[in-house]
Amino acid sequence: MTVTSVLTWAGQALLLYLGATFCFDVVHWGLHAAHRSAVPVLRSLGGLHHTHHLFLDRRLKFDDALIGPNFWRHRTGELAIQLLGASAGYLFLAPVPVLIVQGIFTVSFGVGIFLRGKDSNHREQAILAAPLGGVFVGLAYHSLHHAFPDRYFGSVTTAFDRLFGTGCQVAGRKVAITGASGAFGGPLKKLLEAEGASVTALKHGVDFVGGDCAKAAAVLASADILILAHGSRRGDPMAANCDSFLALIERFRHSSRGRQVPAEVWAVGSEIECHPAFGNPELQEYSRSKRAFARHARRYFHQSELLYRHIVPSAFTSPMGPGLISGELAAAWAWFLIKRGWRYVPVSYTGIALVNYLKFALRLHALAA
Repeated sequence: MTVTSVLTWAGQALLLYLGATFCFDVVHWGLHAAHRSAVPVLRSLGGLHHTHHLFLDRRLKFDDALIGPNFWRHRTGELAIQLLGASAGYLFLAPVPVLIVQGIFTVSFGVGIFLRGKDSNHREQAILAAPLGGVFVGLAYHSLHHAFPDRYFGSVTTAFDRLFGTGCQVAGRKVAITGASGAFGGPLKKLLEAEGASVTALKHGVDFVGGDCAKAAAVLASADILILAHGSRRGDPMAANCDSFLALIERFRHSSRGRQVPAEVWAVGSEIECHPAFGNPELQEYSRSKRAFARHARRYFHQSELLYRHIVPSAFTSPMGPGLISGELAAAWAWFLIKRGWRYVPVSYTGIALVNYLKFALRLHALAA
């Protein structure tokens, strides 16, 4: 046995482990679909996994009477699928990495028995933290699957949800949106309504003006998701693009404290957060306002109190000016990424938004709370 062979086995075991868990995620989704089937046999098959959701329900409360059924109806099947998926490795790998992965699954099953099903990803929680990780599933992410059983299927990684668009729940949720009559906000509102969301438009000059959003209080108090899609280059850009954003977010954040599932804020930024204004006075004022809010946005991006998404589009055609894409395409692009769990949402044909992501990931120049 050499160092090279050990490292090779370790790498193969890691890839096989991730592949086997992804296979389980596919079956996991299938069991949910089967439970909704009109075919009795499929519905009974899906019911095996549904026991797990009765054991830890949507309110994230355990039913200790189901500790045993949770193991025999759910966990043993999960183990069998994982071992079967890992066994495929015997077709193209040496036995050692396959045995390692099967050993990991078996030990994990034994630990689960010892913990009575209440492992690191299954906890009763009065208030959930927003999942801030990107690739790997933790308690916050998996808890959202128990709150919303038709979404967040990833067990170890978020790969399944990112591939198949099951990383965001909007159906049955209340959404408050600004800029709903705009080139971006209007199409996004229609997309969310088609997904089953209940959407209420907040209007500038009626429900909020600058830092005053008292008239929007009732809508914000009942909303699950706040989308900020308004903006202006004229008049007072700082009030429109920064002050009003902050006032609405803070009012929404205050009213949503204490909820079990974290509230969400989706705010539309701009690539001008990261490129110059080219000497254009109007664009310079617009740039200052968008960059001022972005410094706050980078703070929200790292807070677990709410789930913050920052949408950064390249220029699209709107009353503020022409662009290479339409508002409809920009909205569809953003939704495509959001439903795959993206929190930083680059709707970019220039690539500038990708560079801007570094400021969010590293929290550069973020303002303190």
